Amino acid sequence: FESGTQIEEGCKLPEPYLEVSTKFESFDRLLEREEALEISNLTEAEFDSILQAVLKIDAIIEREAGKRGLIHVDGKKEFALGPGRKPVLVDSFGTLDEDRWWDDEAYANGQIVSLSKEFVREHYIAIGHHKALYDARFEGSTEPPIPALPQSMIDKTAELYSSMFERLTGIEF
Repeated sequence: FESGTQIEEGCKLPEPYLEVSTKFESFDRLLEREEALEISNLTEAEFDSILQAVLKIDAIIEREAGKRGLIHVDGKKEFALGPGRKPVLVDSFGTLDEDRWWDDEAYANGQIVSLSKEFVREHYIAIGHHKALYDARFEGSTEPPIPALPQSMIDKTAELYSSMFERLTGIEF
């Protein structure tokens, strides 16, 4: 952002922000570029090609989702090295499990309408499970079992997934 810019929730970043994290530890840990290169055994060129692939994928998602009245807020991509050390995308992307979405019309009117499973995360935060989980991970103790969602949350999740399927694909669920 330019100096003096007032940053508030929902403001569009001037350029994409990429984070790199581990996947082989008990929970994902953010990495600086140097550590990511060191522990991944990637070359600078391989690392940069992965970052460029992420930007290209996100540009396609943003373009296509925009046609359907959606803003692609963020998401994750997972890569591995294939034959000849060619980076290969190895997980799904652009879904409600990996990505967050907002309604474009609401955003244009100054509102943020989240169309992702964030409300499920918020539920687990509100009931204390999120804190208990991260406390256990920090202490190296057994993670607490995940409490069952109330039926109303299950119904809300099912409705979100079916409506977003229709919005993302243009196909009736």
